Amino acid sequence: MGEHVQLTVLHVHFWADIRNAAGSVEKVIMGFAAHGASYRHHIACCPGDGATMDNDYEYQGVAVSTFHEDRLRNRVLNKVLGLRAFTYPSLIRLIHRLRPDVLHFHNRQELVDAVLKRLDYRPAICVHYHRHFAAPVIPMGADRLVFVSNATRAYIYSRVRADVPDCVVYNPLSADLLARAEISGARMAPSTLPVLLFGGGGSPIKGGAELIEAFCSLGPGRARLVLAGRGVENLASTTEDIEVVGEVSAEQFFTLMKNADAVVMPSYYEPFGLIAQEAMLMRRLLITTGSGGLAEFVDADCAVLSDGHEPEALRDALNRALILLRDAQRRDSVIDNAYARMAGFMPEKIVVDMELCYDAAVHASQGTATA
Repeated sequence: MGEHVQLTVLHVHFWADIRNAAGSVEKVIMGFAAHGASYRHHIACCPGDGATMDNDYEYQGVAVSTFHEDRLRNRVLNKVLGLRAFTYPSLIRLIHRLRPDVLHFHNRQELVDAVLKRLDYRPAICVHYHRHFAAPVIPMGADRLVFVSNATRAYIYSRVRADVPDCVVYNPLSADLLARAEISGARMAPSTLPVLLFGGGGSPIKGGAELIEAFCSLGPGRARLVLAGRGVENLASTTEDIEVVGEVSAEQFFTLMKNADAVVMPSYYEPFGLIAQEAMLMRRLLITTGSGGLAEFVDADCAVLSDGHEPEALRDALNRALILLRDAQRRDSVIDNAYARMAGFMPEKIVVDMELCYDAAVHASQGTATA
């Protein structure tokens, strides 16, 4: 029998430097790539820092290559002339150099077909939907669609029709999170004044404004609320009981969570809910509306659930959480249940699900290539 040849997958990420894993997509990509089993994983990312030279490097044991956008071409052909021209030729050169068996696109779904038609061979194509889009795009060349939750799958299909086979693969716990959770050790005992952490920023769908109104209605001296995330400073200013820290790095956010007693997610909708994952693994009480993908791994046994997004409902949930924090036995039971749920999201388990999706995509692409 011939020697088994390990196939290669190239994760394509258009929007970030994988080394600055502040966003959920970067953490998820690293969770897959750092724990590859039957596939060799390589990451291609576009840092967006204006660089025109591409680099190869290793990050946490994973091979990474950068590509860049031709900004002059984009400015002239797209912004001035409105031609919708493809402006990532360095990505095509990178793919031709590496020749991966699978291309796994994590964003910019509208560019997938443009990439595929410029290649001199036919790799398998997986297209991942980490977020919701008002007008989602299903590429014609996709062999498999990947959704972060059943809720996200239902949302996308409610807006666009697709005949492409799909799979739901939950987000794995990130390597950084696992390391920091281990360092943080057992949860902290509630301080004299419990600390509640909100990390949703200023986006209206995250429910920050409603949370602040609910928190203020509790009255002074009940707890401290720490507000983090881009644009959150537009929702409130720092007061005696509210601290506004704004946008922070992933490392700083982990520190905020380590020093908090509870994490609040009053979102109107969550495609998945990475912050909830982080809170549950770090043994911090979760207070949430349980919306969207959150409902697939969060319930009243492992979190304090709000009956709605309105300030009155959130105030009730905050009150119940503050009471729970003072009841060590009940609090420990809820938090231990949450921590146990995270066993199902260990990267070694999730990456198997993802690589089974790659297998199906490779099989489908072979039929496409010979058709």
